[in-house]
Amino acid sequence: NKTFPEHIVKNLNGWIAGCDICQDVCPWNVKFSSNTTVEDFKDRFDLKYKDYNYWEKLDEEEFRKIFKNSPVKRTKFSGLKRNILLAKEQIQNDL
Repeated sequence: NKTFPEHIVKNLNGWIAGCDICQDVCPWNVKFSSNTTVEDFKDRFDLKYKDYNYWEKLDEEEFRKIFKNSPVKRTKFSGLKRNILLAKEQIQNDL
């Protein structure tokens, strides 16, 4: 389980996956964002509303279920768990 250098951890901004910033800054999302009517694109697991406690309790079986056919799989379960703990710790330290 690789750890991030401190200078990178300081810049995670509470993000747990590399896609977070891309979604926030994408001009397409800003200009044309709307709720989808396409079932395949809907958030089947209500992930947007999950907090760090949910993510911290996530097990590998649930990870595989949620992220099947998703680019998040590239992070791997261990990488996502590492990122969750780092982000939660960073948020708590900022309070």
